[in-house]
Parts: sequence; structure tokens; C-alpha cells
Amino acid sequence: MRKIPITALTPGMVTAEDILSYDHKPVVPKGIILTENIIARLEGYSIYYAHIEDNLIVDMSMPMTNAVVDKQQDAAITTLCQETASASESDMSDNTENSRQFQIFSHHFARCAEHYQNNLMNSLYRNEPFRANELLKETLSLLSQDRQSISVFDMLLNMHNTDDSVYNHCIDVALISNVLARWLHFTEADQMMATACGLFHDVGKFMLPAGILRKPGKLTPDEFEIVKTHTTEGFHLLGRYNSIPEPVKNTALMHHEKCDGSGYPYGLTGEEIDKFSKIVTIADIFDAMTSERVYRTAMCPFSVIKYFEDDGIQKYEIKYILTFLENVSNSYLNHRVTLSNGMEGNVIFINPDNFSKPVIRTGSNEIIDLQENYYQSILKLSNIKNLSIETII
Repeated sequence: MRKIPITALTPGMVTAEDILSYDHKPVVPKGIILTENIIARLEGYSIYYAHIEDNLIVDMSMPMTNAVVDKQQDAAITTLCQETASASESDMSDNTENSRQFQIFSHHFARCAEHYQNNLMNSLYRNEPFRANELLKETLSLLSQDRQSISVFDMLLNMHNTDDSVYNHCIDVALISNVLARWLHFTEADQMMATACGLFHDVGKFMLPAGILRKPGKLTPDEFEIVKTHTTEGFHLLGRYNSIPEPVKNTALMHHEKCDGSGYPYGLTGEEIDKFSKIVTIADIFDAMTSERVYRTAMCPFSVIKYFEDDGIQKYEIKYILTFLENVSNSYLNHRVTLSNGMEGNVIFINPDNFSKPVIRTGSNEIIDLQENYYQSILKLSNIKNLSIETII
């Protein structure tokens, strides 16, 4: 038996011990033949090492092997669902808001947002020092919660019912940017930089008329042009402070740029865009669309995942967007959801070719593959209604 990093796993290896999540719940049982999908799923659980049988590699090219692996993978997923069912129906779903962990998180989050507001306003209007490092340190302290049973995505999903202020949004984006940088295996220094870039990406909005930002209806073309200036306004605002690193300033300027040149303010493409800006762009869109706004309700995370898939991944750094979609969809494994036909069930498997259409197990133990249902609905429009996830409960 040997302990090796997840990044060194290859299909065909056999687990020598149960692989446990960071909160000690079984993810993959002992004796399972690893597949590409199982290996990819492990990083979604923030698992970094596994115990593997010595000198035992199964030939994955054999037809019989594939059949055995399929059965074992089903067993692994079933074991995971059985072991975590009570957790998913309590800590990670209905009772997240009532958990002590969430109460602590929301309290510290609110205090962090208050400090952010007070510090920025005092700096802008009273010429006091802008304590960016203190704000960053306080935001990073929130991430310790992500190492526990409830993920930061569950926390933020529940926080979205309270306040859609720019301060809250910036903290959300900072946390998501940090997680994405971690998923991308950035260095700790770059993870911290990604967090800072997310935390201050929207400061330019504080230079805009409040009436436009809080308008409850659709913006006029002229109003939207004003809103778009928050990128250059943010760049110039952060330029006042010598202590602010260049990537943070660049992200304020570039976080609405797209790799295909369709973004603003300059229509930059590919390598012209700072790598931290590319991370924050993804985090910004995900948080904005899953948050309540004065002019619309929050979207289900799986609907936002579908938006990214439909929008065209060429608009984003390919490695970044695929890593994000795979891991964020895996973060909702075992969560209870409602479908567009009113049925409820638990997410038990993420389709690697279509992250927004996972496999669902209903209360009556029926297995619904939303990807298969989608294809059937195209072929038989009159008989089958395309199903999708409406909400995460």
C-alpha cells in the first residue's frame, strides 16, 4: 500500500483504503478500480492523497474490465449517497441556515462587510488610510469554514437571501476566486492574490450614481454605458493607493473582458487579459447570477452552470472555466433538489460531458439521468418533456 497525491492517480489503480473527505465521510470505498471520472471527482471534495494497492493496475482497455468498473463505480456512488444522506438532508440543505456553522459564518461575514464599507468610505471622504491588507485578512478568515462540513458555496447560497450590496458581492467573489485558484493548484501566494482581486474588483461602482445601481428595472442603454465605466473608475480609484498590487488594479479594469474579445471596456482577448481577471470574471458571473437582485430573483446554480455551457467556453480561459464547472457541480453532489416537473431527489452523479444535467435519485428510488432525458426530449418532443433542476433545497 502506498500513499500518493490525487494528481498522480491514474485509471486502473485500486484503492487500498476508503478515501475519506476532509470531514471524514467516505467518498470512494476500499477495493474500487479508479476511473477518470472518480479521480476528477476527488478534487471536488478537497481530497489531496489516497492509499493505493502496490503493483496492482487493472487494464482499462479490456471490455470485461469496463463492465466491472461501471458496477464498482455505481457501488462507490451508492455508498457515498448512503453514508452522506443524513448530512445532505440536514447540514447541507434544509438546515444549513439553522446550523451553528452557518450562524458563525454569517455573523463574521456581516462584520467583514461592515468593516469594508466603513474603511472604504472613510478613505474616500475623510482621507483616512485604506487598510486593504486588513480587509483581505478578515476575508480570508472566512475561508476556514470551507474546510468543514458545509462548503462555502452552501454558505453563500443561503447568504443571498439577505443583502445584495456591492460589499457583499465583493466578499462573495473574493471567496469564490480563492476556491477556484485552489482548484487550479495555484500557489498559496497566488491564491491570496486571487482573493484580493475578487475583493476589490467592483470598487469602481462606488463612484457611480446610487440610483442607477439600485434601479429596480432594466437599465436604459445610456444607463448601462454609465455602469460600464465602473471598470475604469475602479482602476483609477485603486491607483490612488501605492500599496495595491498591479494585478488587483488590472482586475478592476479587466473583469468584464472576455477571451474572445466580446467584453469591455477595451475588447481585450486571450493573453492580453490578466490571469487573475480571468478567475474573477467567472466568480463574478456565478455570484451575480445566483444572488438576489432588486430586479430579479436568484438563479439556481445548475442554471448558471448551463448558462456558462451555452454562453460558449471560448469566452473564458478554457482550463479555468472547465475546472470551475466540474468542481462547482461536484460541490452539489448529494444535495436535495427540485426538478422542473415538481419531483424532488438527490444529486448522485455529475455527467462529465454535461455538468448542468446530473443524475438524480428520487425519493421513490427512481434514477433520472437529466442528460439522457435531454437527448430524448430532442428526439421525441411530443412525448418527453425536458427536465432540469429548478432549485437546490
